[in-house]
Amino acid sequence: MATNLIFVAEIRDTSYAAVAALVFLAWDMLINLADEVEYIWRRPKGKMSWMYAFIRHMPILAQGTLIVTNTSNATGVHFSSTGCRAWLSYQAAVMEVVILSVEIVLITRVYALYNCNKIMLTAISTLFVLEVTAMITALCLSVPKMTFTPECLVSGAPALFMACWISSLAFETILFALTLVKFFRHARHCIGKRSLMNVFMRDGTWAFALIFVAMLLNTLMYQLNHSPLAGICFNWAMSVMSFAGSHLILNLRRYCWEGESSVTVQTMMFEPDCFGSGNGCRLECPSTKQLITAIEVQHKFFKPQAASGMFLGPRSARANEHPD
Repeated sequence: MATNLIFVAEIRDTSYAAVAALVFLAWDMLINLADEVEYIWRRPKGKMSWMYAFIRHMPILAQGTLIVTNTSNATGVHFSSTGCRAWLSYQAAVMEVVILSVEIVLITRVYALYNCNKIMLTAISTLFVLEVTAMITALCLSVPKMTFTPECLVSGAPALFMACWISSLAFETILFALTLVKFFRHARHCIGKRSLMNVFMRDGTWAFALIFVAMLLNTLMYQLNHSPLAGICFNWAMSVMSFAGSHLILNLRRYCWEGESSVTVQTMMFEPDCFGSGNGCRLECPSTKQLITAIEVQHKFFKPQAASGMFLGPRSARANEHPD
C-alpha cells in the first residue's frame, strides 16, 4: 500500500513539474511580448527572426500537446504501449529540434566573434554534425528500450540514452570555451563598461549555465532513477532551452536599438538586418548575408579606428545623424 502511494505521488510530482514548465514558458513569453513585437517583428526580418519565433513558440505548442500524457493520471487518458512509444518519439524529436536550433544560434555567435573565420566555422560545423549524428543514433537505439508507467510516463532509460545529453553538453561547453577565449582577449576594453561584448558574454554565460544544469539533471535522472520521476526534468529542459535561446537573440536586438553607449563599429556581432536602412551602420560578412555579422564595440572615449569608418551612437543620436 505504501509503495502504491509513493508511486502515485511520483506520478503527481512529474505531472506538476511538466505543468510548471509550461506555465513558466508562457509567462516569460507574455512579459516579453512587447519587446518581441518591438525588436523582432517591427524590424527588418532575417533568418534569425524566424529562428527566434521557432525557439520561442514551438516548445510552448509542443508542451501544450504533451500535457495530455503529462497529466494522464488526473485526466484518466491512457495509451497502449505502442501509443506511449509514439508519444515518446514525438517528445524526443521536438526536444532534438529545439536543442539543435539553439545550438545554431550559439554557433552563429561564435562565428561572429571570430570575425566570420571560415576555418573556425568548418571546425565547429564538423563537431556539430558529429553531435547530431550521435544524438540521433542514441535516440533511435534508446527509445525502443525505454520503460513506461501505465500513465505513459518514462520510468527507465538505457545507458545509451545518456549520449543524447552528454554529446550536447560537450559541444556547448566547447562553444562556451571559445566565447571565453575571445572575451578575455578583449577584456581590457570591456571590463566595467556597458559594451556589446559584455552583453554578449553575460548572456552567453547565464545561458550556458542554465542549459548545462538542465541537461545534467536530465542525464542523471534518466540514468539513476527508475521510477516516474525519471522524466521530471524533461519539460523543464525544453523550457530552459527555449528561454535561453530566445533571450540570446532578443537581448542583442534590444541592445542594438537601445544602446546607451556611443560605439564605433569594427568587428563583433549583430545580425546584418539588425539596423534599419538609413542608420548608416549596416555591416555584412562576406558571403553571409543572413548570418550574424562580426563587429567590435568600443566606447566613445577610445579613439575610433579609421578602418571602421562608421560611428554608432545611441538610437536617438543615430536618427538625428542619418535622417530618413
